[in-house]
Amino acid sequence: MTGRAAASTRVHKPFLAVLGVLVLVTAWHLAGLFLFTCGFLLQRVELHDRAPPCERPPHPSWTMPTPPRGAAKGESAALDVWDELLREKGECTLPPRYARAVVWIIDALRYDFVAEALNSSTTPNVYMHNLLRKPAELHKQEHGSSILAHFVAHPPTTTLQRLKGLTTGSLPTFIEAGANFGGAGRVLEDTWIGQVRAQTGRDRMVFVGDDTWQMVFADLFDESYPFSSFNVEDLDTVDAGVEHHMRAVMDDGHYSLLIGHSLGVDHVGHRFGPAHARMPPKLEQMDGIVRDLLERLPQDTLFVLLGDHGMDANGDHGGDSELEIGSALWMYAKRPFDPVAKKGMQPLTLLPDVRALLAQPTPTPAYQPFSMLPVAEYAEGHRSLPQIDLVPTLSLLLGVPVPFNSLGTVIPEAFASAQQPLGHKDARLLRALRINARQVRTYLDAYAAQSRDLAPFAAELRDLWRQALQADATWAEMPSVDTARAAATNYMVFTRAALDRAQSVWAQFDHARIGLGAAILGLTVLVTWMLWRRTAQEASGAVARRVGRAAAYGSLAGTLVGVFIGILTHLSVAEALLAGAALGSLFAAILALQAPCQVAPGTPPRATSRVSTWLAVIFMSIHAMLFASNSFTMWEDRITLALLAVLLLGRAGLGLGAPLVRWQYRIPVISISALLLVRLAAMSRVCREEQAPYCTPTFYARRVSTEFADNPAYALSGPATNSPYTMVATYVVAFVMADVLRRLLRTSRAHLGSAATILPWIVRPAMLGAAGFWLADWVHGLERWDESTRTLFLHIKMAVARTVLGLLVVGAVYWCYAPLCLSVLREPAPETGRSRVMILGFGNALGSAFLLGGSLGFVLLFLLAQPMGQLALTACFLATVLLAELGDHERDARMLAAAKRVEAQVETPTSRPVPTLLETTCLVLVGFVAFFGTGHQATFTAIQWRVAFVGFTQVTYPWSPLFVVLNAFGPMIALPVWGAVLLALWNVAPHRVTKESLSPLPMRVPSDALHLLLGVLWYLSWLALAAAGWAYYFRRHLMLFKIWVPRFMTAALGLVVADVLALVAVVASLLLAYRIHRAFGSTFV
Repeated sequence: MTGRAAASTRVHKPFLAVLGVLVLVTAWHLAGLFLFTCGFLLQRVELHDRAPPCERPPHPSWTMPTPPRGAAKGESAALDVWDELLREKGECTLPPRYARAVVWIIDALRYDFVAEALNSSTTPNVYMHNLLRKPAELHKQEHGSSILAHFVAHPPTTTLQRLKGLTTGSLPTFIEAGANFGGAGRVLEDTWIGQVRAQTGRDRMVFVGDDTWQMVFADLFDESYPFSSFNVEDLDTVDAGVEHHMRAVMDDGHYSLLIGHSLGVDHVGHRFGPAHARMPPKLEQMDGIVRDLLERLPQDTLFVLLGDHGMDANGDHGGDSELEIGSALWMYAKRPFDPVAKKGMQPLTLLPDVRALLAQPTPTPAYQPFSMLPVAEYAEGHRSLPQIDLVPTLSLLLGVPVPFNSLGTVIPEAFASAQQPLGHKDARLLRALRINARQVRTYLDAYAAQSRDLAPFAAELRDLWRQALQADATWAEMPSVDTARAAATNYMVFTRAALDRAQSVWAQFDHARIGLGAAILGLTVLVTWMLWRRTAQEASGAVARRVGRAAAYGSLAGTLVGVFIGILTHLSVAEALLAGAALGSLFAAILALQAPCQVAPGTPPRATSRVSTWLAVIFMSIHAMLFASNSFTMWEDRITLALLAVLLLGRAGLGLGAPLVRWQYRIPVISISALLLVRLAAMSRVCREEQAPYCTPTFYARRVSTEFADNPAYALSGPATNSPYTMVATYVVAFVMADVLRRLLRTSRAHLGSAATILPWIVRPAMLGAAGFWLADWVHGLERWDESTRTLFLHIKMAVARTVLGLLVVGAVYWCYAPLCLSVLREPAPETGRSRVMILGFGNALGSAFLLGGSLGFVLLFLLAQPMGQLALTACFLATVLLAELGDHERDARMLAAAKRVEAQVETPTSRPVPTLLETTCLVLVGFVAFFGTGHQATFTAIQWRVAFVGFTQVTYPWSPLFVVLNAFGPMIALPVWGAVLLALWNVAPHRVTKESLSPLPMRVPSDALHLLLGVLWYLSWLALAAAGWAYYFRRHLMLFKIWVPRFMTAALGLVVADVLALVAVVASLLLAYRIHRAFGSTFV
């Protein structure tokens, strides 16, 4: 091996060792998170049974079998016989009231968009109320043919989950929310659509609209016209296609089922928010389509208009706030729901039988207030029902069996009759409830055979069922209005209780997977801590060899243990082997790390600060313990800011005791400057629903109108549009940022060389372009433009975004091959008369170059952040650079103080101090401030989906999901990971070859980078473990899926992103090390 090759080996081997250690830690994280997530976020048990076809065709008049003696008195044996008798001779559906159906889903159609908004202090609102008028008009005019209700969606309110609920009648599961964006999620359960398809003599079934249906119901339709569902920039294409095809099918007349799913309202909400000038024309367009379709509606056809979910004040959905779950339902037909109805009847909800049923106290309220409509149609409130109630209702109205897994209850208004009320022998309402309750009972029995989820409620549900049977037997023996109402009421109480109890255990927990995953996460936290302590003294290569060898042997032994794990548990072979290998390698690593450190003879120990270490551990633990309380978790944004402020103020105070006067000024000034920057960043925020009314959002434009001043739902937020004043500020920041960074580099004279090219010619124009993209986006959304002008602005903003991305690619390539931030200064030496050569920037050659590379990544995040987030991100980026400067000053002060103590023979000599865990803690907390300041919270509704279209007009893989991930986790993770490596490189001068030293002492840059990155990963893995543990502890808490599960998912995804970005940062530092080696001959260890 030549000398050059050997020296090159001494460059890349230490960095490869760092990569090896980080890959091993990443593997442990992935194994623990995978097993825990599989155990904690399981789907409920899905039954793939189908409701069998009816053995006898339904008949308008059905004769009740005679109950056995004693059934009406509640005798157990008689009730068992009566139960079996009704099962054998009972009806499986009703005669079809309608021959076909037209179902139109308007995505995100909130209840107040359809219901009449009566005059009050806050309504009507010009942006959204009384614009889609036709349903409310017909509801007032044609009482017997219309049902209008507040349609409550079960969270999570993502489209896929809602489609499953609306077609199967089953409850959603949390883990399926991710399938809404990943291509999975085909429905395998029984659906009312499948029951219609199974009918003999049916006509064609047609779907048009959101292509999610194509994924979920691939084989159920004879004709499908899908449209892409993710292009939120396009407000009209899907709606135009739905309108065209629905008109064509209805004009043709040959169909049994026609389903349309429009997206324009949802896209307006995501793009601008509901209270925006683009919403009124969209709702008026929907109103026009409704009127047009009703003109084409045949007499024998049921028309159903509904929303799959609502939207919050920013146009988002996914959670369970009032506005997100409050969608609308309107059922209408030119033929009344009651086959024997007469004209002039009263509203269906006011029929005596309906009022008697709705007056019964059940876990599902029949009336609810709705904050957007303070004045309700009825004295009790707005008529309200769960979305899954549509499933048995539609099934029986169309004359097909209710889907097997449905937990819905028939809507009483659809089957009540003024001419044939309860007590009449052919009363459809009691017949419908009896069929409905029988189907639910069958499902519960089948479910109990597969899972013990509902075992705690089995006795209660059995008693309710037998009470219903007894009441039905009483009605059969003594027919009257009272006995019929008692039977109907008991059947409804049973179905509502079944829904409530099932909902309380809608996700099952696999304790074996949870325990193994938590154990792996916990041991990884311990091993990461041990690695962090060891890398303070031992070189990265020695650590990697020790841990890598032990982990390899341990994983081999662990796979044998995994075989026994698979035998003792129900885990799959792959899961058992994964758990065994992970646990074996972790235990082996723990044993290996007990050995003494391998340090070269004569090497002085590196100074460490135990006080700062334990202080950092205390602050990390405080952060992790927030998850023990839902209130603390909800206010994490304020608490993390307070923790960071305390640390920075403490560091400022300690700086006053530095050994040199200039440090006594500079350390406090830098600390306070960083604190001011993060305080400015924290002024940008979005508010969680639970923070009302103590949080005022500032991320989006403030609403000038006072129409919602008294409305608690809208008091929290303005429309989801950016403020033009903020955009002006982003332009100012974009222009001066390059100069600010050069000023920061000037203190180490590293502002020349590559810095003089990248900062003014790459960073500045790219940041100006990023600010310009969001300005063009805002102008594009203004209502004043015609379609051609709006298209022009769309092309402009796409071109700007792509130009910025192209500039960043050019900058990255230039950074990889450009010279360092150095310049040569020649000046005469008076004493010798010869020229003296000075290399400016030499003392910060590594840190300055790494700062330039990080600035390119910062500009990418700047492009993906919305304007207010751009300002917060910039402040946090500058704070991170200041923390690197602060840490360097603090280490210099400690080293000088230690040198003085050595001179006084108080202690033994030590080398340059190691960056402390307290410095790492501050970096991570800055990342959290950036996360919240860029408009995020640990909630689904805070995800900024619109950034998926930066530079693209439609979803483009892999860039669109990558941009969403970088927007969400880039500020929180990229800043501390990049900042950790920057701490290791900042103001570290290369060890160069000289005449006196042909083999300079190797630099500890890789080992220090590994040490600091392990500190970041230890903090984040500690948070992930705490979030997982408290989520499991509160697994039966009412707020589990609203508070703890989203926070666990945020911690888990953040940890994985940190692992990946740590690897990227190490590779970048390796490229930089090669350049340092070529310039100065430096080697690394």
